[in-house]
Amino acid sequence: MTSEESLDPDRSMWDYIAVELRKERRARGVSGAALARLIGRDRSIVSRIESGRIPMQLDHAEIIDREWSLERRFTRLVKFAKERKDDEWRLGDLAEQEARATRVRLWEIGLVPGLLQTPDYARAVFSVGLVRNLDEAVQTRLDRQAAVFNREQPPEVSVILNWVVLEQPVGPSAIMREQLGHLLELSNLPHVNVRVLEKSAGVHVGYDGMLELLTVDARDIAYADAPHGGGLVTDPKDVQDFEVRYDRIGHIAAPIGPSRAVIQQAMEMYQ
Repeated sequence: MTSEESLDPDRSMWDYIAVELRKERRARGVSGAALARLIGRDRSIVSRIESGRIPMQLDHAEIIDREWSLERRFTRLVKFAKERKDDEWRLGDLAEQEARATRVRLWEIGLVPGLLQTPDYARAVFSVGLVRNLDEAVQTRLDRQAAVFNREQPPEVSVILNWVVLEQPVGPSAIMREQLGHLLELSNLPHVNVRVLEKSAGVHVGYDGMLELLTVDARDIAYADAPHGGGLVTDPKDVQDFEVRYDRIGHIAAPIGPSRAVIQQAMEMYQ
């Protein structure tokens, strides 16, 4: 099935926008490359919008309406789509976006982030939940990691860990020691840095919850955790709020070198 065939404009406002954009562009004899130049982006962005892989941005809609004299047609459609919470554009799952990201920024409060977990640590985390097939869950997590770190050009990864992550035992001491050692190994990679927010920082904005920021197709999206499953955030204004929170956490986190020392010291707790 082609991307065009997978769109359902009768059920999704975002799919309707994608179909209408392609129809309007073709009716005018405008190439995808020409439309890309019009909105100041590359050809692949237009292709992804028309295939429903990414949503049209409001500023792009405004440009198209103005240049094609459409009397705010796409501007209104994008605004309506954003307001329809029962018809949110689906990015695909988090793992899919991580596999495409060129930059990953993570903040975690109480556990090592999934992308950095060892198999035994992941198994210990899953074993206290409602996971029915532990082997499958662990393998899925490892596949997710491989899609990020085993690429020919892996993304830049920046991680900030709350001090609780280091002191909260997950499984036997051997598992924790191996996990912390894994963090140190990852932090030696040129495209990975791991920092720690120490206990002395006190209460801070990071306690609002974990967050993940991804740069995909030259634009930032965010992932916010929730009790019954997190969600991907695409609206630029909302994403900016997450970026500000991440920056504020980073301002009070220990630098890379001292953070490595904190992790090494924590390893001594798990003899």
